Amino acid sequence: MKNVTLQIRQCMYLLLLPLAACGVFSGRTAEEDIIFIQSETLSLRLTKSNSAFSVFDRYGKELLPAHAGSGILFSAWDSVKPSSAFVDSYTEDGNQLHGKLLNNEGETADFRMTLGEGQLHVEVWSSEPSLPLTMEVRTASMSPVYGLGDHGGYEGKTDLFGYRNDHFMNDKTSGHNWNHYRFISTFAVFPSEHIAQVIFANGEKRIAIDSAENKMGVGDAEKLNAYYFFGNPRQLYHAYNEVREKEGYPAKKPKFDFFEVGYEAFGSLGWNTYQSSVQQDIDTYLEKGYPLKWAVVGSGFWKGERRKPTEGTTASFGIWDSVPGRGRDDGLPNPRYPDVQGMKDFFRQRAIKLLLGSRINFKALPGDGGNYDAANDGDFVKEGLERGYFVEDAMGAPEVFDVNFPSGKTYLLNTQKPDAVNWFVSGFEKWKVDGIKEDLMLQDGVLLNNDAKLNPVNEAFMDRGKLVMVRNSAYSVPGDILRMEDTKYGFDQDRTPINALSYAYSGAGNVYPDIVAGKYLTNPLTEDQKRYFVRNAMLAAVMPVMSLGYGPWHMQNPAYEKVVEKAVAMHHQLVPYIYSEVVRGFETGFPHAMSPLPLTFPKDKNTYILADSTRRQYSWMIGESLLAAPVFGNDYASVQSRNLYLPEGKWMDWESGEVLDGGKTYPDYKFPDEKIPLFIGGNDFLVLRKDSRLLLYYFPLNFSGKDYEFIFPDGESKSVVKPPVFKGDSYRVSEDSSDKKKMVWDAEMRGYFFEIMPGKSYQIHAK
Repeated sequence: MKNVTLQIRQCMYLLLLPLAACGVFSGRTAEEDIIFIQSETLSLRLTKSNSAFSVFDRYGKELLPAHAGSGILFSAWDSVKPSSAFVDSYTEDGNQLHGKLLNNEGETADFRMTLGEGQLHVEVWSSEPSLPLTMEVRTASMSPVYGLGDHGGYEGKTDLFGYRNDHFMNDKTSGHNWNHYRFISTFAVFPSEHIAQVIFANGEKRIAIDSAENKMGVGDAEKLNAYYFFGNPRQLYHAYNEVREKEGYPAKKPKFDFFEVGYEAFGSLGWNTYQSSVQQDIDTYLEKGYPLKWAVVGSGFWKGERRKPTEGTTASFGIWDSVPGRGRDDGLPNPRYPDVQGMKDFFRQRAIKLLLGSRINFKALPGDGGNYDAANDGDFVKEGLERGYFVEDAMGAPEVFDVNFPSGKTYLLNTQKPDAVNWFVSGFEKWKVDGIKEDLMLQDGVLLNNDAKLNPVNEAFMDRGKLVMVRNSAYSVPGDILRMEDTKYGFDQDRTPINALSYAYSGAGNVYPDIVAGKYLTNPLTEDQKRYFVRNAMLAAVMPVMSLGYGPWHMQNPAYEKVVEKAVAMHHQLVPYIYSEVVRGFETGFPHAMSPLPLTFPKDKNTYILADSTRRQYSWMIGESLLAAPVFGNDYASVQSRNLYLPEGKWMDWESGEVLDGGKTYPDYKFPDEKIPLFIGGNDFLVLRKDSRLLLYYFPLNFSGKDYEFIFPDGESKSVVKPPVFKGDSYRVSEDSSDKKKMVWDAEMRGYFFEIMPGKSYQIHAK
């Protein structure tokens, strides 16, 4: 029936061709061929004959240039190259257009264009119910461009101009058994053009941002749902934040605990964890003064012999490996976790939050190709089958999927069913721990056609107050932190900062760059591995989240270990300041905790092309007063200097105290191993943790005149500090209009400070 309908349409279209040749369409005057609609701040110009569209501001300046060919394309026939469309009919309703499109194959589609406050919303869908289409919207080329989640993290550069991918989704990476593309986001920002864009879809998306076009599309879908945003970077991210939630991808408010220094057993012990090894690691760290506050045991806590198909999984809810098993030969203690309550007490007594790995896949029954074992897996698999909680095929039978772990076929939780999500989260709570490291490793993710498969589960864990480390997500971070795909010695080291910056451009400021020194290191370490360890630690120290795994003492080099200790101590000192910026990011959508320089300084063209695998000038702002410039990349073993670009203003080297003029590059700036790669400037305010006190530091450098708002570790309490109106020889502070008190000069930090308290307002005065 579908083919017959399309053949009729094509015949009708062919009948129209002579009319077009006679001028029925092509002979329209310019005024007849153009549609205009307006909102309070924008106007849209749509050409009927080719559906090309452009957007202008209230003064007539073009913001979004039209594509020279056509603006909207769609096809039910050709999924590779959809056909250009023209407007067949339309109606205007204030700031909205809606009507019918006809393409070159005689197919029809419905469309709607809505101009809002600083945004354009474009929707296209099939005129026939249940007839999927390949659909695209496109405008003229623009650059530079940044973002695209994990897809933007493997390009060797942050400026993604030249990117093209018509199969943009969570899918198996070529040459690998699982997917590197876990955080899926089509959000792209053009800071120099004051434009951002996104297309929402769970399945296949089509993205091209190159010299030919700026394209967003979907393949074999019921609807195209795209947005363009206009304004300065903060306005762009604020608008995106609101739209993202409206479209069903809400972020969740992060908790302070996850921004403290953490530990992942995977970095030290790999897959083969056991109770005594984890506790020994933790105690060694604490004895050496490392301030660990959370710890992840991602694997091996379940029942059964390791590396046997019958062993349990993270979904063997509450069934610990706490009882000896017969005939084990895996070289590990039997059992691995003999005193579960004792282990939980161990972490609680040390004020460390305990998290376990969490995966939404369940071992399939043997008849479906799985390795389900009742003794190790419990009744949860059968319960899920009976209740219909797993993904099913068109016939209503449970589908099976390949994953990296466990072996054999698995069922997958149907996260589009709220009852299934609640059942899963309630089941996981049988482990009785503080949170999760979500880690689905789906090899054939394309089969599910749902990039947001983990969003509802992570949201549910957050709603129950759990700590949530997100690894798989679409558009938003419905957890406390977003962990990038594994890093380790021997990998592409430039990918780590580029991937992190891609996350930040995509609106995720709560970035976790993975465990310091990665995974699978073994003694004795080579000198090259030690060099990697040291440089990686200083990189992680200036990221929003930092964790440790393989003990720095294994380097057997006191000088190197002191560098790691220094990096950790610095991060620990900055945690309250970082967390305040994380919460601001949650509230506004702007990635305050890790904002790339082109977002903070969009008019400074010098910032646009710094961050690539050739220049390696990986810099970003932490809040408005700290510029991070870590020295990292594939030259980690030898690099001791880097070209350093500082934006306009005064910047003080954290380490030396030297004040540098911005707006220029400092060639071969020295960055020895032990140097903290931070520069103080911008808004001149910092909050540092000293012992148990929170100290507000003021550095009289730029006198921006801008207030500073600090959000306390409870995530709610705030205080506002007003800067002095002029420069002085010393400074005083008044609290809630009280008498002025002298601020204390810190000779080491080269700044003035006082202890800041929740709910207070402060005014700094120059003397």
